[in-house]
Amino acid sequence: MKTIENMKYLKNILFRSGFHYFRMSMAQPPYWIAANGKSCQIFAGDYLGSATCYREIIIDDFYQIFNYAKHFKPSLIVDIGANIGIFSKLCSLLFPDANIYAYEPNPTALTWLEKNAKLTHIKVCPYAVGIQDELVFLDSRSDSTTGKISQGGNIPVQCIALTKVAQGQPIDLLKMDCEGSEWTILQNPELLKRTQSFCMEYHLFDQHTLEELQNLIEKADHRIVSITPQFDWDSQVGCLWSTHK
Repeated sequence: MKTIENMKYLKNILFRSGFHYFRMSMAQPPYWIAANGKSCQIFAGDYLGSATCYREIIIDDFYQIFNYAKHFKPSLIVDIGANIGIFSKLCSLLFPDANIYAYEPNPTALTWLEKNAKLTHIKVCPYAVGIQDELVFLDSRSDSTTGKISQGGNIPVQCIALTKVAQGQPIDLLKMDCEGSEWTILQNPELLKRTQSFCMEYHLFDQHTLEELQNLIEKADHRIVSITPQFDWDSQVGCLWSTHK
């Protein structure tokens, strides 16, 4: 069984990097990604977080986007917590006609996101997302991939109301990875109610529970399709998919 898993993993590295890597230790920025018969590079800083994101999103397919692409062709995609743009860039290959709104408030990550968005349908939105328009603080003292909105944050950033995300349009696919801010965003069901398919990295920190998360999602008229905990995070982190009823 282990041998089969290893072979599948090596196959993913080969095909999803466009045959540029045959083991993860070879992956250095700029990273290669391949999908839908096309390949491109992802520009990134040489730090651990970018390599982790590349592996999770492209090689491990944490968000199960390759399987989603077999069945759906979204025309409007929203990426909340886009970071350097790996998920958005992958979507630009899988769904070349889709308009993609990528939200990211971290100035360091934004520099790379803007570079990765060039010559694509990715619209860079330099904001955090919350209940209302306001100035909030981002704690960027760790890796840019784990920066989060916090009262003790060190960088002031602009937050926009979730009702303004994607200019209020219906959303075919919403991806969210915002290091705990999902608990604030999901308090208002408006965003999910105009979203058809939703995938997120959830964070069960600060005594939050999966049951609480399920209730928030179901109140927004969504049906949960799958929940996949990451056991290396003691199941406090994982991927959730839901779809509008």
